[in-house]
Amino acid sequence: MSLSPLYPIVTLLVGALVCYLFARLHPKPRLTGLVSLFFLAGAAAELALIQTGTGSETWSIGQAQTRLEANDLAVFLGLVAVALGALVSIFSIGYMEHFDGLGRYYGLLLIMISGIVGIGLADDLFNLFVFFEVMSIPSYILVAFDKNRWEPTEAAMKYLVMSVFGSLLALMGISIVFMYTGTLDLGTLAEHTAELDDLKAVGAVSLIVIGFGVKAAVVPLHTWLPDAHSAAPSGISAMLSGIVIEAGLITMIKALGVWPEVNTGVLLIILGVAGMFVGNFIAMVQRDLKRMLAYSSIAQMGYVLTALGLAFAYLDTGGDYGFRGGFFHILNHAVMKGGAFLCAGAILHSIGTRDLEEMRGIGRKIPLVGVAFAFFALALAGMPPLNGFISKFFICRAGIDVGGWGIAAAILLIVNSLLSLGYYLPAINKILFSSDISEKAKKAKQVPLSISIPIIIMVILTIAFGVYPDLGVKIVNPVVEFMMASLGGG
Repeated sequence: MSLSPLYPIVTLLVGALVCYLFARLHPKPRLTGLVSLFFLAGAAAELALIQTGTGSETWSIGQAQTRLEANDLAVFLGLVAVALGALVSIFSIGYMEHFDGLGRYYGLLLIMISGIVGIGLADDLFNLFVFFEVMSIPSYILVAFDKNRWEPTEAAMKYLVMSVFGSLLALMGISIVFMYTGTLDLGTLAEHTAELDDLKAVGAVSLIVIGFGVKAAVVPLHTWLPDAHSAAPSGISAMLSGIVIEAGLITMIKALGVWPEVNTGVLLIILGVAGMFVGNFIAMVQRDLKRMLAYSSIAQMGYVLTALGLAFAYLDTGGDYGFRGGFFHILNHAVMKGGAFLCAGAILHSIGTRDLEEMRGIGRKIPLVGVAFAFFALALAGMPPLNGFISKFFICRAGIDVGGWGIAAAILLIVNSLLSLGYYLPAINKILFSSDISEKAKKAKQVPLSISIPIIIMVILTIAFGVYPDLGVKIVNPVVEFMMASLGGG
């Protein structure tokens, strides 16, 4: 049985409306999280049926060159987004219980996820841009959801201004493509872009990289991220860091894949290495746990950019392990960083602070959260046998296979993984092992079961994808094969 690619998108949009109405009409609006979970499960089932069906079903609007295609990359991105969204919905039942407007919260969450699903399914630049905006607009509002503090509003405004500027540049790049090729179809664009002169090609590619690179937190376009990720409700921080910036990167990658004559891979490697160092060095001096995790996300995106850059630049030698490492790290980052932000949210819910100094010893009062954070932090640093080590190993293997600059990139990745221990280990020590328990930690309240369940699930996945890497490799292998075939690799 094969379903239309529209089904999961429609399910999520209908779910957004139902969540809004349920929260307005039901006497217990906090149960809206369960309604959200129901529609996310439905969308996941539909994506799975698309995956097990004929695979490449295409949906068209009349004779227009706009369509949705259910390929392996689309299913991968959609399932990761829906799965993380489901865990965030469970987490938010307890975390958001004292907030007003839960119908808007869950409705916007589902709309944002529908945009991510659409990004994967889009098979032309027009739909790609439209779904990119469908993802982006709810995220601005969700960052500013807490109306009782000025910080989220300020962060959302910065995020909005930079993202809108980026979207305009991306739209200009897409316009140039359409002006000189007469098509936006990703399946045939490579034939047309190869005929463009260097000036037009470089101009369009530059606008697309800058435009979509803002959402992907590519250095130096990353400055909105620490404010937005730290100020947003913690469940939304997990979504922004765990899948939204990755969706921005995949948007950029899909748009760049139609330029066979432009060596975008080298540019991605340079941006990736810059992201590693900038993210890790600035994270070292943070006292705010969520800001530290936000800067860490910039470094983690640097690892993914480096992997995909090696694959694009050296497809024959680095393509297989480059794509495998990059997409496995996207999957792992959703688990590791999503879990770390949920732990930060659990601590914030328990003692009301994001300051690492004020949460000394909190892991002794709520040991589940403290131990879970240690697992996530060590996995993010690439410590074996956790999942972050496996995906970083694949990226390094790609660099070694490429040789030369590839080996240099692999060495820099290892150096940055060691650098990240410079802030992860002190954070673990303060949270879990500090003998000097802060006054706020002494008064910590236990976290609800709805907050604990998603954290436990993510810890299990962090360990499972590391100890049994074939579990994750089987998920990403179809994406690797699809990318290699799309770019003409063996």
